[in-house]
Amino acid sequence: MSDHNQNSSPIQLNDVLGALFLNATPPPAATLDNTALLIIDCQHLGEPAYLESQAVKAGMPQAEVKEALADFTARYQSALHNTARVLQAARQAGIPPIHTKIQALTANGRDTSALHSRFGWNFPPNSPATQFVEPTKPLDNEIVITKVASGAFTGTSLDATLKNMGIEHLLICGFMADECVETTVRVALDYGYATKVVSDTTTAYHAESAEATIGKFTSYGFAQSADETIAQFQAMAADRG
Repeated sequence: MSDHNQNSSPIQLNDVLGALFLNATPPPAATLDNTALLIIDCQHLGEPAYLESQAVKAGMPQAEVKEALADFTARYQSALHNTARVLQAARQAGIPPIHTKIQALTANGRDTSALHSRFGWNFPPNSPATQFVEPTKPLDNEIVITKVASGAFTGTSLDATLKNMGIEHLLICGFMADECVETTVRVALDYGYATKVVSDTTTAYHAESAEATIGKFTSYGFAQSADETIAQFQAMAADRG
């Protein structure tokens, strides 16, 4: 017989789901030595200005393009600003940032994944779309991983690099929430990394898609805010003394 008190509040869905996790094993504590910041695709490809330029080249009126992009532009700039704040905090704490970007290895883009090729996404080295945006541009000594698929682990050295560095905790920022970020977070979790997406450092082209994606990760405890992340980095640095 259930020992649930009849006078207590009604059982909610999360109460039922919680019964699945009674024997959960928590991850090791996050430290400066086992934590990394992963910044996904902060490059011109997803920047509103780049989207505007491509649409204008395709013959669309610039004023109408700007209007169509207005909501996304505001959300993108806010997310990028928060990503820059988190990146600065990571650098100050001594937490390694790892940057990814979509970029082919070859000049003709022959190594691009089948999915991206079907989209017509062929971005050879040094093409405008592959350039990092300024607020979160990597420093010379920071790791950059190029990829030709959505996920940062797909076909790259990311997993081996993280393991070589002794990384167990990943904080993830960047774009787009419902595409490259979501794919990367899910694979990172499957690979055993204690992973959280920094919820206000990402968005998607469509606001409802971003909200749905972040909502899913938040419901499982796989999300935290930029302010929480910065405070965590500062506390870890203080513990190191």
